[in-house]
Amino acid sequence: MAAQRYRYVLALFGVLLLAALPLYLRPGHRCPADGLPCVAPEYAPGGILGPYELTRPGWLAGYWALALVAGGAALARHYRRAGLPYRALPVLAAAAATAGTTAVLTAVHWRGLRSPSAWAETAHLLVFNGASPLIVMAAALLALAAAERSPALAAFALAWAALAHTAATRDGLTTLGRLGLPLDPVDDPWGLRALPNIAVPALVLLAAALARPPAGRPPLSRPPGRRRRH
Repeated sequence: MAAQRYRYVLALFGVLLLAALPLYLRPGHRCPADGLPCVAPEYAPGGILGPYELTRPGWLAGYWALALVAGGAALARHYRRAGLPYRALPVLAAAAATAGTTAVLTAVHWRGLRSPSAWAETAHLLVFNGASPLIVMAAALLALAAAERSPALAAFALAWAALAHTAATRDGLTTLGRLGLPLDPVDDPWGLRALPNIAVPALVLLAAALARPPAGRPPLSRPPGRRRRH
């Protein structure tokens, strides 16, 4: 029963990410044909998905503001119908706290921690960028695992949070190219560079939501005992 509850949340998060993909299109880029060097950023600890590099950054911010409200309402309604409304409270609180922190730091134009450490630079991910929904969802999934007291969900949430951090800081085309996929990590004429960073975490969520736990072994039946003769 618990697995059915949190599979709904995984599917909800995955659908919200996939629906946002058109907003992650960038202006197309072709490498010059005159032999000049053509490079693309591979790693940025402070965020690889800068919102102002996208085609419609304002629409992206508006979409995720509405998605936060609509997704929170859908999640609360789902747990209320399941008779466990209090289970949704930690998830909603974690999402609201992370999103609220992002809103405040963005409003004050926070520049991040002043440290040469890559981990310190990663704190700048809390300022709004294209990966902000991944950060909010990672916090919400960890809170959901605690609320559901599910070790399996906790392990998945930790693994997905690591995937979300990779998607937030590393170029998707370059990463997939290194995994053996036939992708050009530099030339991007269609402006699709940012899409894998959102599509891959979304598909992982949907795959986990659709997965079924392995069926348990049936209990062993005892052989019929012998009747005693009186």
